[in-house]
Amino acid sequence: MKQFSIHFIIRTSLLTILAALILRKIYIGNLAMKYVSKCQSEVTFEAMINDKNFANIIKTFSDIEPQLIVIQNQHAINMTFNWLCNTKNMKGVHNRTVIVTIDEESKMKLDLFWPKITKLYWPIDCLKDPFNYGDGRYQLFYLFRSNLARAFLEFGKSFWMIQQDTFWRESLLDQNIESSDSSADIIFDRAAETSGNLIAGGYYLARPTCSSKAFFKQLATDLIEFYTPDNTYMTMLCANKGLAKCGQIPFSLITNWIWLYEPSRFKNVKDIPVLIQFDGDTKLGGKLGKMKSLGFYFVNSDGNTCNSSAVEAAQDAVYSRHKNIEVKNIPISYSHIQFGVYQWFIDQFYKSSITKSFLEKIIFPYAHYFMITL
Repeated sequence: MKQFSIHFIIRTSLLTILAALILRKIYIGNLAMKYVSKCQSEVTFEAMINDKNFANIIKTFSDIEPQLIVIQNQHAINMTFNWLCNTKNMKGVHNRTVIVTIDEESKMKLDLFWPKITKLYWPIDCLKDPFNYGDGRYQLFYLFRSNLARAFLEFGKSFWMIQQDTFWRESLLDQNIESSDSSADIIFDRAAETSGNLIAGGYYLARPTCSSKAFFKQLATDLIEFYTPDNTYMTMLCANKGLAKCGQIPFSLITNWIWLYEPSRFKNVKDIPVLIQFDGDTKLGGKLGKMKSLGFYFVNSDGNTCNSSAVEAAQDAVYSRHKNIEVKNIPISYSHIQFGVYQWFIDQFYKSSITKSFLEKIIFPYAHYFMITL
C-alpha cells in the first residue's frame, strides 16, 4: 500500500507538471499571437513595396550578385558591429551588405561608425524592445522577415538572408553556394547533420522565381495565424513538393553550437566549418557573452573600432579545432540542452516515413506548442 501510494504520488506529480507546462505554453502562445495581430500592420508587404524610399533603395541592388541582408535593432548593435569587424577585410562582403534598421538609434550609430554600409530604414515601434525566442516580438520578427523577403523578390532581386550572430572563418561569398544548385528556388542552411531536412533558417539564398514568391507569401500569411518558429514552418513548406524547390547548404559549411559542444555528431569530425552561428541561446545577451568568452569578439574596448588580430586568432583557433577554444570553461546552457533534446526527437521522427509525415504535417505547424519547456 505504501509503495502504491509513492508511485501514485510520483505519477500524479509528473502529470501535474506536464499539465502545467502545457497550459503555460498555451498561455504564452495566446499572448504572442495577440501581439502579432496587434502589430502586423507595421510589417506588411504592401506597405513595403509601395514605399518610395524602400523601393528606390532596392532598385539599387545588383541584378547579378545577391545582397547580404542583415536585420538590426538597437539591442543587437554590438552583435552587428562584431560581425562587421569580423568581415571587414573579406572582399566584397561589406559592398554587398544591406543592414535593415528598424529603429532610429541603430540607424544613427551605423551611419556614424559604418557610413559606407548600405542601410534600409524601416521603423517598427513594436520591435523597439528586446525580444526572446517564442515571445510575441519574436513572432512578429518572423513575420517581418518573411514580408521583407517577399518585397525583395517582388522587385526581382536575389538575396542572402543572414544573421550577425555568426563567426565567418572565410567569406560566404567564396563558397560557390549560388552556383551549387542553380535549379533551386531557395537554398537553406540546416539545423543539424542528420538524415532529416530541418531548416535552421538563419541563412538562406532566395531567387526571384514565381515559386519562391509563392513560398514566402504562404509563409507570411500563415505566420499571422500559427504560433510556430519560421524554420519549422519553412521545412513544412519545402516538404510540399508543388510549392518551391528547396536546396540545402551542407551543415559542415554553416554550422552552429553543435560543432562547439558535440563535434562527434558530425559525419566527418575533421570537417572545419566556414561559418559558425552562435544560436541556441534563447536570449541575445547569452549569445554575445558566449562569443566573448570563447574568443569570438572583435570590437575594441571603445565599442566601435575593430580588433583585427582577434579575428586572425579566432580563425586560427577554429582551424586547429578545439585546441585553443576553451569550451569546457563555458558550460552548455539550459536552452542548448533543451534544443538538443528536441533535435534528438526530430531525428527519431525522420527515421520512418510515417512519423516523418506526422512531424512535417502536424508537429511543425504548431512547433512552439510542442516545445513545452521553452
